[in-house]
Amino acid sequence: MATEHPLTPDQIVAYHRDGYVVVPGMMDADELAPALQEIAEDPSIRGRLATIHDGSEKTQHDYLGWVRHGDDWLGTATRLARVVEGAATLIGEPVYHFHSKIVQKPAGRSGRVVWHQDYGGWYQDGCLMPHMLTCLIALTPATQTSGCLHMLKGSHKMGRVDRIRDGDAYSNINPVRESGMLERFEDVAVELQPGDGVFFHGNVVHSSGDNSADYNRILMEMSYNGVSNAPVFDNQEHHAVKPMAIAADNSLRNGDFEGVFASTPLCDLNDPQDEGYTIFVRDSFPDLS
Repeated sequence: MATEHPLTPDQIVAYHRDGYVVVPGMMDADELAPALQEIAEDPSIRGRLATIHDGSEKTQHDYLGWVRHGDDWLGTATRLARVVEGAATLIGEPVYHFHSKIVQKPAGRSGRVVWHQDYGGWYQDGCLMPHMLTCLIALTPATQTSGCLHMLKGSHKMGRVDRIRDGDAYSNINPVRESGMLERFEDVAVELQPGDGVFFHGNVVHSSGDNSADYNRILMEMSYNGVSNAPVFDNQEHHAVKPMAIAADNSLRNGDFEGVFASTPLCDLNDPQDEGYTIFVRDSFPDLS
């Protein structure tokens, strides 16, 4: 199903040059409204929104995770033509849904997220190539005050950067290497209004600041992998290629979904046996090899 909102040639060039591209107004207020209303009415999102410490400074974020997709608002957003075809255009081959999350940076208690690449973790999952990206949609304003993402512009061209352990996280960069990156690459604050989107490469180095605003900063982050790049390691059934019926661009606007968080299976991030647990908690992962 062809999207009505394909990426422009300039946007494609910007993505490959900078490692990310902002797509203003990727979703409109009417499309976001059902999710925002449901979150306001049920802040725990069916008891699946979990607080996770994520970073060397004991960063505290609230996460909702999913690896499969139903016919509700959440699953339809995951399969939306403009998102999936945008990802395929940028990666250069057909894609499938790898995993996704809603990330809530709570007002007044979030902390910052250290500089990191996403592919470092996905490499641990057994993906051989960095043919992977994330499409991020802002559900609430993401500003420097509320802790927006920061990108090191062009840093994806370094390739994969090994993660190192410390007492709190396994997403850190060697501090000497990190210092060199911060000198070499421009630090860009990616400020977004609700509905704005960003596609960013799995190798682009990024972080986010503390939330000192008076509201929770909420982002939806949907990650996609090239079909040829499924993990080669065992115990990655949740990251295997999944059939995905592309949803028409007008599906959310027309209400062509059943419920908001009704049929997409939500990860239990308090259960180490849940298939999505290690997406968020990587303490048990071996060193990169």
